[in-house]
Amino acid sequence: MEFVTFEVQDNIGIVTVNRPPVNAINAQLYKEMGTLFKSINGMEDVKVVILRAEGKQFMAGNDLNELKALTKGTLLDYRDLVKSSVGAVYDCKVPVIAAVNGAALGAGFCYAATCDIIVASEKASFGIPEAKIGFISAGGFVSLLAPTKVVNYMALTGNALKAEEMAKHGGIYKVVPGEQLMETAMEVAKKLLANSPLVVQGWKRALHINADARLSDQYDVEFAFSGDLLDTHDYEEAMSAFLEKRKPVYTGK
Repeated sequence: MEFVTFEVQDNIGIVTVNRPPVNAINAQLYKEMGTLFKSINGMEDVKVVILRAEGKQFMAGNDLNELKALTKGTLLDYRDLVKSSVGAVYDCKVPVIAAVNGAALGAGFCYAATCDIIVASEKASFGIPEAKIGFISAGGFVSLLAPTKVVNYMALTGNALKAEEMAKHGGIYKVVPGEQLMETAMEVAKKLLANSPLVVQGWKRALHINADARLSDQYDVEFAFSGDLLDTHDYEEAMSAFLEKRKPVYTGK
């Protein structure tokens, strides 16, 4: 794989994302993540997984060069690629711990949110900046970590929250200094390993069934609204302004 590596240490699988400079997610990375997490389901020696990233950021959202190229004809295929990849993390049969070292934005937020437990560096941040680039998606994933009114704020402003702020809303297990991040994630993983893997896997399935049967449907709804925006001036302006690092000028058309 080009952007994702995997190793196993004492029944703990460690998935590392590495696509410099900010781990922006392109189609290849989506495919690699989906393939790897689906394959983990067949690995009897892996009882827990830690998802981490190299560099200063966890995953800084979609590669905007690919997102900017979307059309109404390609939007649904792209949506399905993202759903399949992120869904593979959510549906992984063993618990997945996210070790978030920096910005988890957009689809990067989705990957973190679909993990079962999150530990974060003090420098981590969480956000769905889609509103700033004229897109609509990922709101359903924020609801896994924060209450409705906080979801509304993050979705409508596109502003990120720091790890400590997200922790106050109950979505993060622990915030630690960056140098303690992997140590803390490994400690959590070992606590999970202390229980029967059958019980842990059964618990995970039960919690998912009871907590949310509509997450995938929510994503479809949001992408449908994005499809309505693709041919508008404001979508083109939002994307261009973001890439050009200037203030956008919207017309509402």
